Amino acid sequence: MTHISSYIQALFFAGLFLTYISADIGWAMVYSIGGIILFSVLTLFPSKKHFKAELCKLSGTASVGEKIDFEVKLVRTGFCFIPYIELCFSADRKISLKTSLLFSGTKTLRGSFSASHCGINRLELNMIVIRDFAGLFNLKIPVNQEANKAVLPQIVEYIGPEIIPSVLPADDENAEEGVSVEKGGLPGCEHREYTAGDSPKRINYKLSAKRGKLLVRMDESTGYAPTNIFIAENGMPECGEQAFALANLLIIRGGTVKITHKGETYTASSPETLNKMREWLAFRKFAETDEQTIVAPMKDTDVVFFGHGNVSREV
Repeated sequence: MTHISSYIQALFFAGLFLTYISADIGWAMVYSIGGIILFSVLTLFPSKKHFKAELCKLSGTASVGEKIDFEVKLVRTGFCFIPYIELCFSADRKISLKTSLLFSGTKTLRGSFSASHCGINRLELNMIVIRDFAGLFNLKIPVNQEANKAVLPQIVEYIGPEIIPSVLPADDENAEEGVSVEKGGLPGCEHREYTAGDSPKRINYKLSAKRGKLLVRMDESTGYAPTNIFIAENGMPECGEQAFALANLLIIRGGTVKITHKGETYTASSPETLNKMREWLAFRKFAETDEQTIVAPMKDTDVVFFGHGNVSREV
């Protein structure tokens, strides 16, 4: 809020004092008030282009509800004599940090917000407001900076229709993680005899010809086709949590799971890779509303999550 009307009234009063009471005192009042106004203007407007704000990046992952600390640096790049600076942020709520750049070349301001949902949580620095000494002008400087924090899906109970893990051999080699069961061994370097249900892609035909029997690589994954989970474009954070809950359920039962979201996929078939899948979901940008158009799922999709964690079974 500016005080222009107050200074106009003060000048009017000084003019009355000058005319009817004392010219010397009246002129002194006029010069004093005018000097304050001039000093405020001459320090504010040249200063507004001589500083910059930088919102520091956020790293690592957090949990839903966790307090996330952030920093923003103010650097003076020239003549800058601003007594009041307000930085306006938006995250789970509106955040305001206030400081001054009178006698300091660099300032580091710290704040915090709460992780409100799984997936990417955005902190936006969208405006800087500066004010002069006399409180005459509030200058709003638009800013477009953001820092992202990856938030892990909560461990929730799957509430959709029952899904049974696939018992068919995998046709997609990417669905098989290929980790040797022998300690210290390399993927695909150890072999055993072929048994019914093994993926044909695991057969080492060259070695089988030498040994006179079918040999397959000894890999830790089951070689079964994955259950394909699709998160739609309008899928909100609840979809990420339900997709992870279903993935956890299927992997416990010995299955393999592939989650697809916005053209990117991640496959897991063991507790270790399930944890990595959870981290992958933490870095996904889910929809903020469920009003977007649902993109048609890929071929062979088994389950589709959309909106606020709604689920449909593809037949």
